[in-house]
Amino acid sequence: MRQGYELVDHTADVGLRLWAPTRSGVFEEAGKAIFSLICDPLTVEQTETVDVRVEADDRELLLAAWVNELIYRFETTRALFADFELTELDDTHLVARVTGERLDPARHAVCGGVKAATLHELSLRESADGWEGFVILDV
Repeated sequence: MRQGYELVDHTADVGLRLWAPTRSGVFEEAGKAIFSLICDPLTVEQTETVDVRVEADDRELLLAAWVNELIYRFETTRALFADFELTELDDTHLVARVTGERLDPARHAVCGGVKAATLHELSLRESADGWEGFVILDV
């Protein structure tokens, strides 16, 4: 199974369909998808690396919490991330190393905003080909 994501129209929101051979790959693709909605990821240089820790009650909620943490980091620090590597992952917590840079209005055209992940239709499951996830974003 290849790894990737697809943006899906969903009434007034945007859905993220995510897939990867591993569960951690789904989380990495979610990170890429979020920042693709904020600006062109090809304009983001990888000059800063931070560790991100997230906890939740189960694996589906962990996916939503991860997305919300990334949105929070952008909103509070103006950090744009382009590379995501999960170093720890189980059903209730993750640790990831994320790399990117601060928003530079001279180089980054912000193309949209993402408010939060919703719990509606939230899923993360193992399939015959790997792992699949789905998250609806309030935009």
